Amino acid sequence: MKTRDVRKAGSGTAAATGQQAPGTRPPSRAKELYSAVGPVYFPLAFISRLPFAMTVVGLLTFTASVRGSIAEAGLVSAIAGVGTAAVGPMVGSLADKYGQRRVLLSFSAANVAALVAFLFLGYAAAPLWAIGAVGFLIGASAPQVAAFSRTRLVSLVMKRTSGAHRVRMLSLVMSYESVADETAFVLGPVAVGLAATALGAGAPLAVAAAIAAVFVVWFALHPTGSPEETHDDGHAKADHAATEKTSIFNPALLILPVGMFLVGAFFGSTLTALTVFMKDQGMELSTGIVYGGMSIGSVITAILIIFAPARFKLHARWLIFAALATAAGASLMAATTVATMSIGLAAAGAGIGVTIVTLFSIANERTPKGRTTTVMTMLASALIVGQALFTALGGTISETFGSRPGFALAASAALVLALLSLVSRRPTFRSRSGSRNPGRGTAHVPRA
Repeated sequence: MKTRDVRKAGSGTAAATGQQAPGTRPPSRAKELYSAVGPVYFPLAFISRLPFAMTVVGLLTFTASVRGSIAEAGLVSAIAGVGTAAVGPMVGSLADKYGQRRVLLSFSAANVAALVAFLFLGYAAAPLWAIGAVGFLIGASAPQVAAFSRTRLVSLVMKRTSGAHRVRMLSLVMSYESVADETAFVLGPVAVGLAATALGAGAPLAVAAAIAAVFVVWFALHPTGSPEETHDDGHAKADHAATEKTSIFNPALLILPVGMFLVGAFFGSTLTALTVFMKDQGMELSTGIVYGGMSIGSVITAILIIFAPARFKLHARWLIFAALATAAGASLMAATTVATMSIGLAAAGAGIGVTIVTLFSIANERTPKGRTTTVMTMLASALIVGQALFTALGGTISETFGSRPGFALAASAALVLALLSLVSRRPTFRSRSGSRNPGRGTAHVPRA
């Protein structure tokens, strides 16, 4: 069997069961995943998620430039976040019903149109209500590539593997996707800063529109996006309808988007506080580069967590690494040089990176069959909303009172995130998860 042919993923061969033929050497997990999706998939999926990561900061930068008001810019970014929160979960639900391809093509077209309209209205000095309305549409139509990619890989692994091999492969998927997410959310603001500096304030949104028009469409048309591949475990629409109203609306699942909202809050408040700090240092244009240091710690720990023993339970990881992010966030308040700030950001990334991996792993464990894309989109949307709202709130606080209160806000968000793990691990939450059947829901990660 050609492993690159995803349409054969459901076959009963050794690749589908996770077993190896006698006398053959099993491929590494990374090579097996790479072979299954092909050489284009991973760079394509990464580039395609950049518009989602660039939007909040791009809207903030452009609006502040054309209107001369940080407060109005923060308001527009927050409105875009509300659009994501309002429509994002529906996007996932539509993908679970009809497949990802049609949904992505429709929403990417709408997003490109909204971004172009926003640039036109901004340069035309349109009233704030009009700019805010289109900002809402940008957030509502943002392509949910990260959630869709995670769902594709999880579905592929579930169809091709079983037993202990499934455990290891799903751990790899969750770690890779979380590394890609955080790298995108760090590089997104960097790309915005570089494009705005070189080409003008509107350039980042124009670049985001171009990526959505080309790469997101390409991602939608990739073979892994075919309806038979993206329907979760091949469940019929009738099964989907039966679970739609009850399975995902329970505390065990809904607490996880709250956690991801706090992750976004940490990102947003850290970025705005760092912007003020770098301005005080006379190095404002280097903000994105220094902020990128957060990804160093995140990438390292998110990769290393793949090799953590099963006895290191998910909620223990959540608590410990969110606590690390809290301590690192608090240390940023004491930083006086760019060097010490960079060290603190790397430590913060180490904590928040594993926390993202863990939240998605718990979500996958608790997600009912046929609802994977919906739940993954809920978490991705919550992150964007948290980033948008706390970019606005943190920007106001940091601009008015200085960077230290802004970093204190970030540390507070991380502290609440750590405490939330204690709530999520309670038996009341875990027993009401409405999760998948044991063959699907408990095999892939250490028990929470």
